[in-house]
Amino acid sequence: MLLAHLEDKAFLAPRLVRTRSARPCHRSVAGGTALVTEWVQGGVVAASLAPLRRRSVRALAEYHAAVRSFPPRLRAEGGPTVFTLEQEGPAALEAFTGISGWYLDADGRRRLRSASSYLWRQYIRVPELLTAGGATLPRLVIHGGFGHAAIVLDGGRPGLPSDGLAGFERARYDLRALDLAAALKTFARASGGFDLGRCAELVAAYDEVDRLSPGEVEALPAILRVERLVRVFGLTSRVHVDTPDSVLVEMVKVINNEAVHLRWLEEHEGALIEALGSALVG
Repeated sequence: MLLAHLEDKAFLAPRLVRTRSARPCHRSVAGGTALVTEWVQGGVVAASLAPLRRRSVRALAEYHAAVRSFPPRLRAEGGPTVFTLEQEGPAALEAFTGISGWYLDADGRRRLRSASSYLWRQYIRVPELLTAGGATLPRLVIHGGFGHAAIVLDGGRPGLPSDGLAGFERARYDLRALDLAAALKTFARASGGFDLGRCAELVAAYDEVDRLSPGEVEALPAILRVERLVRVFGLTSRVHVDTPDSVLVEMVKVINNEAVHLRWLEEHEGALIEALGSALVG
């Protein structure tokens, strides 16, 4: 089990609460079995404080180093495939644009059409984005939910490192770079895009603990773009004619914002890769 493995590696994570016979599984009143862990509260780390940013990302790197020897038992969770995004993304977007257009004024419809046209082109390019070495990038059991609430600083356990992680519900065997992308979104977001200086700082802090490959760094912009397209698809594919107009209007705002962020990532891809690569050792 992942948590038992982390305990053996002396990594700060929620410990399993075992039965009197030292078994990790508890039987519920309904007759089922469940794993029980101690309560570990993640803290809200101030993104504005550079030392805390670095410690948080180093904790992620230490987790990856600890879990590298863990067998890949946790398979990737189901989500839209590349084929689904390419084939169904534009259709869902077109349907969403048609339904929501009834509730927008002329300027709102114009902005949505512009965003939808751009997003449509991005969906068509999904296979191209994911051919940037994705099959050869390092894989391990990633945390899958890295963010402010998952970070535990100053754990204070005798004999264990002071920093660690909690919240492993979404842990799965997948690309290590997905966790690093989550770290960038947690600590390096800026208006419309990312703070390149912070991105470099985070990669440098991670690389000090667990070396990153140039291929992973180069793939990060594509990963960030595909994640936004997945979010757009998740929204647009759930819309139907009975969706309340207030919900549709809010979704339109989200779709327009996602298009803005995607444009930033596309326009600054070279600068982002350069900033990230400059932080690598060697």
